[in-house]
Order: sequence, then C-alpha cells, then structure tokens
Amino acid sequence: MRNIVLISFLVMGMALIACQEKKEIPSGIEFITSYDKALVAAEQSGNNLIIDFYTDWCRWCDSLDANTYSDSLVISLSADNIFVKINAEEDSALADQFGISGFPTIVIAKSDGEEIDRIWGYLPPTEFYNQVQLYLQGRETLEDYLTRLDDEEENLEYLSMIGEKYASRSMHDSAAHYYEKIARIDEDNEEGYAAKALASLHDSQSRAKDYKAALATCMRLLKLYPDTPESDEAAALLGYYTAKKGDPVEALKLYKGYLKMNPESENAEWVKNRIADLEGE
Repeated sequence: MRNIVLISFLVMGMALIACQEKKEIPSGIEFITSYDKALVAAEQSGNNLIIDFYTDWCRWCDSLDANTYSDSLVISLSADNIFVKINAEEDSALADQFGISGFPTIVIAKSDGEEIDRIWGYLPPTEFYNQVQLYLQGRETLEDYLTRLDDEEENLEYLSMIGEKYASRSMHDSAAHYYEKIARIDEDNEEGYAAKALASLHDSQSRAKDYKAALATCMRLLKLYPDTPESDEAAALLGYYTAKKGDPVEALKLYKGYLKMNPESENAEWVKNRIADLEGE
C-alpha cells in the first residue's frame, strides 16, 4: 500500500513538473515596433526574429493582420520567436538595409539579426506557419537551394526559386543571372519555365527601376513566347514601362493598341486605368 501511495505521488509530481515546463501559448501576438529593441530582446532570450515590413496602403498587409496573425497556429510561433513590425516608409533605412522591394515582406532572422530567409507577399495561416518552420529547420532557404544546385546544376525548379529569392532581396543582378540561365536551358519553353523566367526578370528589372531593360525583356518575351499566359501581361506592361521611361505619348499609343487587340483580356481594366491616369495629367 505504501509503495502504491509513493508511486502516485511520483506520478503527480512528474505531471506537475511537465505542466510547469510547458510553455504557455500567448492569446495574441505582441509586436515590437523598434528593431533595436527587438534585437536586444532576441539576444537576451536567444529567440529568432520574425520581422514584418509593411506600409499603410498595402492591402495584403491588412490581410496578413486580419487573417494570418490572428490565427492560433501562427500565434503559437510567438512563444519561441519575437515578432517585429516595421513601417517601411517610416524606417526606410532599415527597409533598404534588408533590401525590401515589395509588401508585405516577412524576414525570418537569427537572434543577432542575420537573415535566414523571407516570405515575400501574403500567405494564409497554415502556409505561413509551415514556411516559417521549414526556414527555422534550414529547409527551402536560399542556402538550401544553392546547396541542392551543386548536385543538379540544371534543375529548373531550383534555379527559379533561387532567382525569386535574390529578387526578393533586391539583389537584381544575381536574380537576372539565374533567370537567364533558365531561359537558356528551357529555350523552347517546353517545361514552361523560360517564359516565367522572363516575366520574373522584367518584374525584377522594374523593381530596380531599370525600365529600359524591363521594356526590352517584355519585347523579348513577346517575340519568343507569344502564345503563353506571360505574354499577355508583358504586352500590357509595354505602355507602363514606356511611361516610366519618360515617354507618356508613346505609352498611350501602346496602351490603346493593347486594348484594340485584347479588349476582353483580364488586364484590360488595368490598362484603361493607366490610360485615364495619363490623360488626366
């Protein structure tokens, strides 16, 4: 009988210790809005950083707040990671330091601020949680894909992911190198990667404000792969890049030519709005 009582106390004691050691899941995410303060907290705790760069006008940033950060699965990440919110327009120096080129961009970093990788754009809760976990495990990061490429130098999926990751970091020359490599390997677009690579290339060039190069890439895409889904967007963007290059008159001609040839396109309404913008000036 005494042994039974003793065992019971031991079991209860172990359960109590387990409860005490189990981390309490927060009811919501408490964001730190100062990067310097977040670094101090991370270095003291040894926790990683999840840094959300946003702007007030970014609708996908609002969706991230409303749908993703309010989800219990994502909230659970804040038990072991420090969440940071940075308005990229108010702290443009920090945004430039991290090479932020689109919103939202969520940088996952070590406690000393060294980047692990980033999420570029909106993700719903489960995808966001899973992607963060993969990055923390060292999987699907830029470094991971570069390592994989050592064994499969012409793997189009890996090359595409590496190009996107460089573009998301505003490392546009590096991104261009991989997009061009894809275009050479899949020259006939048999795998569908070449047209996508050129579409990603002109987007990257645009983010770098090299509109002349972006315009040339669009024209190249239209010439090489005219019957692909990427070609319609490229045709619509001819006017946009031309206007950005400083020729609004020619841009209007290109926009109107596009509408004449593609009146039912999903990009038609966007082109009409760009025409209204130019004519309003």
